[in-house]
Amino acid sequence: MEFHQLRYFIAAAEDLSISAAAKRLHVTQPALSRQIGVLEAELGVALFDRIRKRIYLTEAGRFFLPKARQIVCDAETSAQQLREQYGKARRTLRLGFLAPFLDDLVVPAVREFRQRHPKAQVSLFELPPRAQLDRLRNHELDAAILGNISESDRAFFNTRTLSRHKMAALVSEDHALAKKKVIKLAALKDERWVSLSDASFPGRREFLRSICQQAGFDPQIVSEVDSLSMMLGTVTTLGGVALIPEHASKMPHGGCVFVPLAAPVPTTELLLVLPKQEASKELTTLTSLIAELAAQIAKG
Repeated sequence: MEFHQLRYFIAAAEDLSISAAAKRLHVTQPALSRQIGVLEAELGVALFDRIRKRIYLTEAGRFFLPKARQIVCDAETSAQQLREQYGKARRTLRLGFLAPFLDDLVVPAVREFRQRHPKAQVSLFELPPRAQLDRLRNHELDAAILGNISESDRAFFNTRTLSRHKMAALVSEDHALAKKKVIKLAALKDERWVSLSDASFPGRREFLRSICQQAGFDPQIVSEVDSLSMMLGTVTTLGGVALIPEHASKMPHGGCVFVPLAAPVPTTELLLVLPKQEASKELTTLTSLIAELAAQIAKG
C-alpha cells in the first residue's frame, strides 16, 4: 500500500468521480483508476461500487476513508516535523479544517497569508473534529476549523466563533420529500436517521437528538458515519435521512438532495480553535484572515 494510492482513493471518495479526482491530482484517469484497483486488490475488498458510470463508496470504503486521511496526515506531519527539527526546513503552520470550508474560507485565507508572509509555510489537513482536537493537544496542529465541541474541550483550548450555519435535511433523490421547497423537521419523525459518529464528531449524536426532541420526536439512529462525505454517500446508497449544514451542499452529492427546513431552523457553530499559548505573528495573521473571511461569508 503506497501513499499515492491512498491520496488517489481519498480524492476519488471526496469527488465521487474518477475524472474529477484525476484532474485535481494532475494524473490521467486510467492511471488513477488503475492504482485504486491495485489498492483494492491488496486490501482484498472493493472500496467503490461502479454503477452506470458513477462511483459510490462501499461500506468498506466508508470505513476506510477517515483512516486513510489520518494515515496520510500523520505521515506528512511527521516528515515535516523531522525536517524542521533536524534539517533546515522553515517552521510550518499546520491548519486543520472541515471539507466544506476549503474553497471559500481556507484557500483564500492561506493565499492572502502567503502574500503577507512569503517566507512562511502552511500545511493543510482535512480531518474530522476529534482528530483535529487530538492533534492540537499533541502540538501537531497550530489551529483548527471545526464545528460544535464539548464544554471540556472549550475549557482546554482557546476558541473563537467564526459563524453559524443553517442545517438542512438530507434525503435521497428518490425520497418522497426530495422535491419539497421546505419541510418541517417533524415530517421526518418516522424516518431512519444517519448521524455523524461521536468518535469523530464529539457530541454530534446528542446534538441531533436534542434538535429532533425540540421538534417533538426522538430520532431512530440506524447508522453512524465518520465524515460528511460518508454521510452523503450513506444516504445516497443505503437510504435514511440526515441533518447536515447547508454549507455542505458545495460537496459532490449526486443521488441525494438538501431540503431546507422550516423555522425555527437549527444551526451549527463554526469555531476556530487554538492551543492556550501565545500565538506567533504569523499564526495571528492567519487566524485573523480566517475570522475576517468567515464574517464576510456569514453576511452572504
